[in-house]
Amino acid sequence: MSLSFASIYDVADKLFDFVVIGGGTAGSVLARRLSENVQVSVAVLEAGDAHVNDPLILSPNTWGLQFGKPDYDWGFASKPQDGLSGNQLSFVRGKGLGGSSGINCLVWVKPQEDEINMLESLGNPGWNWENFHKYSKKTERVYPQAPPQRAFQGLYDPETVGHDGPLPITFSPTASGGEAPLQKSLNKLGLPTNPDAFGGQSTGTFKALATLNPENYTRSYGANSYIFPVLDRPNLKVLPNAFVTKLVTSGSVNGSLTATAVEFEYDGKPHKVLVGKEAILSAGSIKSPHILELSGIGDRAILEPLGITTKYHNPAIGTNAQEHLSMTGPVHQMLKDKDIITAELLADPSFRSTLQDPYPEIQGPLPLLLTSFSFFSIQQAFAERATALIEKQARKVAEKASTYPPGRKELYEAQLHLMKNTQVPAIEMLVIPYSMVPLEPKDAPFLNIPAGVNHPFSRGTIHAISTDPHVPPEIDPRCYEDEFDIDLFVEGFKIAREAAKLSPLADIIEKEFLPGSNVTSDEDIKAYIRKATGTMWHTAGTCSMMPEDKGGVVDPKLKVYGTSNVRVVDLSILPLIVATHTQATVYAIAEQAADIIKAEHGHSN
Repeated sequence: MSLSFASIYDVADKLFDFVVIGGGTAGSVLARRLSENVQVSVAVLEAGDAHVNDPLILSPNTWGLQFGKPDYDWGFASKPQDGLSGNQLSFVRGKGLGGSSGINCLVWVKPQEDEINMLESLGNPGWNWENFHKYSKKTERVYPQAPPQRAFQGLYDPETVGHDGPLPITFSPTASGGEAPLQKSLNKLGLPTNPDAFGGQSTGTFKALATLNPENYTRSYGANSYIFPVLDRPNLKVLPNAFVTKLVTSGSVNGSLTATAVEFEYDGKPHKVLVGKEAILSAGSIKSPHILELSGIGDRAILEPLGITTKYHNPAIGTNAQEHLSMTGPVHQMLKDKDIITAELLADPSFRSTLQDPYPEIQGPLPLLLTSFSFFSIQQAFAERATALIEKQARKVAEKASTYPPGRKELYEAQLHLMKNTQVPAIEMLVIPYSMVPLEPKDAPFLNIPAGVNHPFSRGTIHAISTDPHVPPEIDPRCYEDEFDIDLFVEGFKIAREAAKLSPLADIIEKEFLPGSNVTSDEDIKAYIRKATGTMWHTAGTCSMMPEDKGGVVDPKLKVYGTSNVRVVDLSILPLIVATHTQATVYAIAEQAADIIKAEHGHSN
């Protein structure tokens, strides 16, 4: 594919109506949608490379190989965590056009409708399931699945997904062999199979869709679905390798700050691009608050010790950080004669060649993806103990309310309200057919079947620690600061173990490899979890969409408080993280934001 990107001379010191900071998932959507009007000029500044036709991006089986590579991954890490026995967490973030949609695990799942409707209840008109679903369908081009492989079928209602959007999506035609047995074992534990997890009802066990193009079984992501097809628009200038350092602002008549330019580095030299109408931050939950703080918008208690002049004081910026946590384990060594496929086995050419006969229709990479997802409400996980646990947490929230920052009590009460709903997930379970840690023997198949916590009560922060924009912000997720989170995790771990004892999953397991059968008590399980915890890289909340006096950073139009023309459009605007993998949510947020921006400026949709 031959594509022509902007040169520095096309962008530096030029005036654009809209300057989009970050060409990742959300930025890709904005680039396409805002430039639909030929009378509007749009510049996109992306810190990473374009990665055109890059096999490390396109191949579905290179997931994880980009991690830690500076050309693809920002390489963020948390500060050491007391709740994790002093360990740090990696915060992988995609660097390059398409952002994290170019390096994630291709999962396409949607939130429970009650979670999205809660956004509107928190003071955000228009942010409801009806709109979310409309904009999600606007993104999607869902293809029917090929004949189901290995008895693990993708179920959905064609009416609940889109068929004409830019992003090709389908069910992965391959599976590890552990997904269907887990589903059946969970059915025995009382978790039903969900016949359509894409229409707002997400509890149950199901096969997820994947951002996979069935025409060649390569990755569909923000860049190749949204940006590359429209790169020839004369009113759209996309500049890769442009590292944004800060916004240039001035005071306005109404007392708000107005962004007049965006400063960035290109080829080691400083430049700026002029802002005609709006500067839009789509840099993600880590970089968006960081750039705001470097621009003097944030908590003066954070900024002034660094020597940054506070232009607008908002102590909520960079706070309310939430993250989905998962872990390594339980990891099972599977029986060799049960035809289990794992990424480690696929790395062996002789093993891979044996799979061409079962999958003759696949021309290109053989995709082995995360496809098995199971979501439990707290009632399904804890049964008769659920009400007592929720009431105990509610009492704790009430007792500590006076110590919370503005809006935190309201958010916790919203969480508790969702938790009482038997349709809202609290715990998830996956089948992961690859390992992030070395496992022996190498010729044996291993499957990781971990649990995860969907709505953590622990809250973290992400803040600048230097005026040097190349120094990453300090990321402090404060893992398990609220004990409720690890208590949920323990229960999820036990459910995963219980499922592994039931046929048909038990029939294909040789033994539990990690943590091992000697880890049995709740305290031992907690100790293991603290050492084995990792993130799912779904950080949200650092630029929350809430009333300003309730801890908000942006209003329902996504405009940053205290500014007249700065918006944030990415996952950081969610005040409550959704109980799902977040890729589909980001696309829908960006599609809705594009229409909000167009409407404000009198542009047709």
